[in-house]
Amino acid sequence: MAASNPYQRNVYALLMHIFGFVLLLEWVLPLEQVTDTANIYVFIVFLMVAFVLSFLQIIPLLSFFVQVGFMFYFLHVLYMPGVFLGKEWFSFLWQDLQYNFDVIWAADWSSMTGLFRSLLLFILLWLVSYLVIYWILYRKQMLLFVVFTVTYVAILDTFTVYQGNMAIVRLMVVGLLIVGFVHMERLKEKEGIYRSSKMLLSWGIPLTIFVLFSATVGYLSPKAAPIWPDPVPFLTSFGEGNGVGTGGVKKIGYGENDSRLGGPFIPDDSVVFQAEVTQRHYWRVETKDIYTGKGWNSTDADPIPLEGNNNTVISWLEEGVSTTPLTANLQMEKTYPHLSYPLGFTSVETEEETIFEIDPVTEKISTKNLEEDSINLEEYQVNYNYPRYYIEALKSAVPGTGLESEDEFLERYTQLPNSMPERVRELAVDITNSYSNRYDKVTAVERYFRNNGFSYNTTDVAVPSGQEDYVDQFLFETQQGYCDNFSTAMIALLRAVDIPARWVKGYTEGEFIDSTEESKRIFEITNNNAHSWVEVYYPEVGWVTYEPTSGFSNPYSFIYEATEGNTGNNSEEQIPEQAETPEQGESLTPEPGEEENAEEVGASKTQANTFDLQLSMKEIFISISAFIALFLLVFFTQNKWKPYVYIARFKRRRDDKVFGKAYNILLKHFHTNGLIREEGQTLREYAKYIDNFYRGNEMQTLTSHYERVLYRGDSSEEEWEKSVELWENLIKRASS
Repeated sequence: MAASNPYQRNVYALLMHIFGFVLLLEWVLPLEQVTDTANIYVFIVFLMVAFVLSFLQIIPLLSFFVQVGFMFYFLHVLYMPGVFLGKEWFSFLWQDLQYNFDVIWAADWSSMTGLFRSLLLFILLWLVSYLVIYWILYRKQMLLFVVFTVTYVAILDTFTVYQGNMAIVRLMVVGLLIVGFVHMERLKEKEGIYRSSKMLLSWGIPLTIFVLFSATVGYLSPKAAPIWPDPVPFLTSFGEGNGVGTGGVKKIGYGENDSRLGGPFIPDDSVVFQAEVTQRHYWRVETKDIYTGKGWNSTDADPIPLEGNNNTVISWLEEGVSTTPLTANLQMEKTYPHLSYPLGFTSVETEEETIFEIDPVTEKISTKNLEEDSINLEEYQVNYNYPRYYIEALKSAVPGTGLESEDEFLERYTQLPNSMPERVRELAVDITNSYSNRYDKVTAVERYFRNNGFSYNTTDVAVPSGQEDYVDQFLFETQQGYCDNFSTAMIALLRAVDIPARWVKGYTEGEFIDSTEESKRIFEITNNNAHSWVEVYYPEVGWVTYEPTSGFSNPYSFIYEATEGNTGNNSEEQIPEQAETPEQGESLTPEPGEEENAEEVGASKTQANTFDLQLSMKEIFISISAFIALFLLVFFTQNKWKPYVYIARFKRRRDDKVFGKAYNILLKHFHTNGLIREEGQTLREYAKYIDNFYRGNEMQTLTSHYERVLYRGDSSEEEWEKSVELWENLIKRASS
């Protein structure tokens, strides 16, 4: 934050730093409840360090390195492998930054890594902490930021699970105190009072008593009932009932009939169930395999009982996939004769005597009693294996192996209707033909929607009529819709290039509402969370979840095995690759049929990713942008770094011209900072004005030495020898 600041380290400055810290704390604390941010304490500690360094007025360069050190150490503790600042550490950081810059370039914001998001949050907090101190101690204007903070907390309290009652009370107390003390400082400056410590007490004590008394009375007083109705139901139901679309097709929550897709999705916040989980994931109900051109149907199959409530029928993941065994407890509010379960389901537990049957095609798990009549369970526990998808395994998947070697499997999951327009197939080829492995092809299709103007819309959603195809209409005409449009279109594009994919229905993870003592989270799933997504088959891996819908993020992560330290002695060679663009795909990926040694391939990819000297247009654009940003940074911070250049230039000089040049540069810096010398004002009068502003006498002493040289003809070298330290201190202050 800043050193060489003109404010003094007194009680007022200490109070303002404390109040500023409390204000920013109210911005940070809700993040743990309204976002996926964890370990919130590291950001609080970082803020504390920033404010302490600001109050102590540490040298700017030292303060910078201290805060950068804290920031990267916290990132190391949370995310990064190896020894802090070691070779592996820097390699991991470089690869992560490369990947995220590619993600930003593709505007795929939801794919940014947790490390990069945390880094951005650290930088944001760093900048805002500096601005808060600047507004309080320099501009002496803080009311607007207090209003913004109260508004921010009020919005979170209204529209999220965050309870901001006590936060509002704290903000009103701290906000009124800040505004009061800042107003006192403005009055002191206006009246020319610079050295009155009594005024702080005579003003501050009554103000503090009055604010605390008012807050206490307001908090303890009885509260009237709300005059206005709760705005949330009105806002969330706005537009409900508009018969948008054609053919009268509408969708509310989860439904079984998907033969005709399209039409609006009607909002409904009715709770379906609550889930106590460890990891966020989607809740599967069923899959469908036959795309008709208008919607989805499924192949008929006889259900198979789950013996001992254990799943020995369906396997989504191959044996080599790394998984973590987890459990989830579901409390149903709306009951159905089927289960909602995560990918990797292994068994189910319930207190009721229940027969569970699974359809081997749709993978829907039905519930029946001992008389084989359908029953609706109110509470049950599902056990499952949570997968960890390694990008190396996905990229090395060989088409035509595994289940794909079976004609029936390949035909079922690459099926498309004969009526499918040819331009859909041509588009699929255009998107994927620059890539040589399945992972890159699928990722390219997933990103296609986010990079080509497709928008999420639940109301104005067309329904294909006549011979129109649902996917063709979405891809080439409307380019707007909700999950059904995006997921079905992605599957059609993948199947058009012979990549097995299927349509999955169920619910998203829902809305976080609470945490348990066992470090589990409770989510509430409503009809609004009804969702559809895509699963793609990879040989040697299994079925992998993809999320093409704009505004939604995949609950499962794709990571490089090397980042987990599982690469042994070859960890340096198997550095993760950055996400490839179509242009990069040809140069970084071996062509089919090339017989290269695996280690040589890894080394060449590492070299290409880390020190690729073949500059593309994107790299040139980034380089130019970085140069412009650097130029602007240097230009707008010149008042910060120029004094140190002048100090290095003049401090050791001993000639008859140095004093005059140095003194005039000092006057120029005061003028730049708004301390303007009025017309007709003598140097002595101006020096007195400067000393009154900075509460010292250094400028008058320096001016006295300068006037001896200017008017009496004293030795410039001798007077500069006496004055150089005064000049150095003043020019540092002028740069603040």
